Amino acid sequence: MKRKLLYVAPHISTGGMPQYLLEQIISFINDFDIYVIEYTNYSDEYVVQRDRIKQLLPPENYFCLGSNKSDLISIIENLEPDIVHFQEPVTWFINNPKDVKQLLKISNRPYYIVTPHSKYASPSGCNFVPDKYVLVSKWALNQFKKNTNIPCDIWEYPIKNLPKNQTESQKKLGLDPNYHHVLNVGLFTEGKNQGEVFEVAKLVQDKPIKFHFVGNQAVNFQQYWQPIMENKPDNCIIWGERNDVDTFLQACDVFYFSSNLELFPIAIRESLSYKLPTMMKRLHTYLDVYDNNELVHYIKDDIQENKNILLKLLGYDI
Repeated sequence: MKRKLLYVAPHISTGGMPQYLLEQIISFINDFDIYVIEYTNYSDEYVVQRDRIKQLLPPENYFCLGSNKSDLISIIENLEPDIVHFQEPVTWFINNPKDVKQLLKISNRPYYIVTPHSKYASPSGCNFVPDKYVLVSKWALNQFKKNTNIPCDIWEYPIKNLPKNQTESQKKLGLDPNYHHVLNVGLFTEGKNQGEVFEVAKLVQDKPIKFHFVGNQAVNFQQYWQPIMENKPDNCIIWGERNDVDTFLQACDVFYFSSNLELFPIAIRESLSYKLPTMMKRLHTYLDVYDNNELVHYIKDDIQENKNILLKLLGYDI
């Protein structure tokens, strides 16, 4: 009989943490009997990972808590899982101290794992002490190992070797093959910095280049994206949330990841899985992971310089 593995996620609205969770489920589904609890459903609009997870699991293996968050305890007691893997520090999303204490008092207490998905997480900020931390990157692992005696391990989102059919993917999306196509993926936020790509796009409006943006424009980040949208150049196409990011990765020629604030972004791992030339900032949280990858091209804040890097990647003489 397979051991029971229960994932508890603060939410499964579209984003990096839910995608990491989805990939773990795909990786372990043959080894464990997997269950998922979504602690809070923030949106019925941003559903890419939620829908995929629900397709993978039997209906009775997925739970979404309502207003009574203490149902978390009863579900764990009834399931009697062998492992409970929290996809964030517990006290970051479980606000009731009684529920946090009760987790430790459950009879036949399961083995607790915690995976923080923020560069700002630290053992001192994780008041609920698990049996193990599983970190998403080498940098995060180093930070935790230095500051806790709790066992620490790492599970990185994989870089795969995926087949690419650019012609067919462009047809699916209706992209003009006579243009070069540049892709940006991510929620529109100041940290993701899509405005930089807009500025680069303005400098190449005389060339057959289209810039494609996949990612939702959530209301809580409207103060960032609304002003830049008012000055969006015509060669930038906003696609919103999509469940076919893989098609865009195959269809485009360059991945432009403009983010200034990251821990270990999944978007980069996916672009490299499709062998897509990737422009990105050299952030300290990446350590040296990408330094020797010939597909990676580090950029800075100089828009002119970044424009020249992009044009070279697209085959223009500079």
